[in-house]
Amino acid sequence: MREYIHKTNFAGGELAAQFSNKDDDLLVVTKIETAAHYRARPRLSRTYRALADVGGREVAGQWLTDVPAGTHVAHWRLMHRPGTAITYDGFTALVPNVRAPRGGALLLITHERDMPEDWRDAGVPEYAGWHLSDDGVTPLSVAFEPEEVGIGQLDPQWPVAALQQMHVGVVGVGSIGGVVADALAAYGVGTMDLIDPDRFLWHNQVRHVLGPESVGLLKVDALADRITRAWPDTRVRPYPVNVVSSAHYMRTLFPRYDAVVCAADGIAARRVVSHLARRAQVPAVLACVLDDGAIGEVIRLRPGGRYGCLLCQRAALMAGGGLDLEAHQEVGYGTGDPHRPMTAVGPDLWFIGHLAAKVAVGTVLEQQHGDLAHRLPGEHAVVGLRPSADTLHEPFDVTTAMDVRWSELPPPRDGCPTCDPL
Repeated sequence: MREYIHKTNFAGGELAAQFSNKDDDLLVVTKIETAAHYRARPRLSRTYRALADVGGREVAGQWLTDVPAGTHVAHWRLMHRPGTAITYDGFTALVPNVRAPRGGALLLITHERDMPEDWRDAGVPEYAGWHLSDDGVTPLSVAFEPEEVGIGQLDPQWPVAALQQMHVGVVGVGSIGGVVADALAAYGVGTMDLIDPDRFLWHNQVRHVLGPESVGLLKVDALADRITRAWPDTRVRPYPVNVVSSAHYMRTLFPRYDAVVCAADGIAARRVVSHLARRAQVPAVLACVLDDGAIGEVIRLRPGGRYGCLLCQRAALMAGGGLDLEAHQEVGYGTGDPHRPMTAVGPDLWFIGHLAAKVAVGTVLEQQHGDLAHRLPGEHAVVGLRPSADTLHEPFDVTTAMDVRWSELPPPRDGCPTCDPL
């Protein structure tokens, strides 16, 4: 409705509203007078289902623009004093051209365009709603769809332009990878590739951001549809392929990325991503849970000669007496088969996914844009989710939930097939 008030030359006009079928306290403007004796219907996107679902009794109203200065200060004060009101005569003395309520009540929306900036900074609204009756006038909350909806609303406090240019690949869009993709879109990443060959099935629902409406669909397709609807500023491309068996194809994709996040099950996928990312000279973030979901792990692998790859890190852990916590990761789990039950709850997995997304975004902002506000304390994060009584070897020896340990990665090994150039 905002556009009609701005574009008309009227000082005011009639309007009509109806109650939403979704909420008894929500009124939706359905008609507004934009020229003498002409009422238009505000354009409303079908995506706003609660606002589109209106019916029942129509409520008559009026709108006025460029009301006297201070009108909305009075609204602001009344909103902060619940139960208070202005007399009808007092209000009409403040705001001329208000017509008498018909049927005992009137919905009024006012627009005060030229407010001092200090009033706006204090929270005084540009648009205000009022309920008028012979007994008095009380304030109503009124909301307008802004001219810009989406991630652009965060500019300039958030680096929207930089993130819109970012291209990230997400390998594995299961319980962790699904929330990684969702979070990357919420951060404002402009282009995202989703890589996973699996379908979303019944057992996935308990720990995934997707719901029962997606059962039977390819995960990449269902998640791409979800993100496109929720975050239209992000372009999503689904690739229903296996990163291991299709490594030759992935080799052509990785150089396009600013970063790649791997949340796929199994050691093999993580090793392939580590190798391909190093060869493509792009940073990779590996995210998983270990020790039957007791701890989470996020590893940042950066190109260059300072840090080694995943195999270099694992070899250093083994040489130092660390446990090989990946022993069971190649075994299928969560399918109801007796060999491996589910061991981690959804919110714990989502926490690791959110951390991985933050690491990916922070890495690119720091390396490509010099944004030091996103510097990380290390390259390897171990997170306590539900640590057991068993004492694990450093750096996996977290003993309490939500304990986050950051450490560095070792340099490349001599003769490493991933880190050494061919």
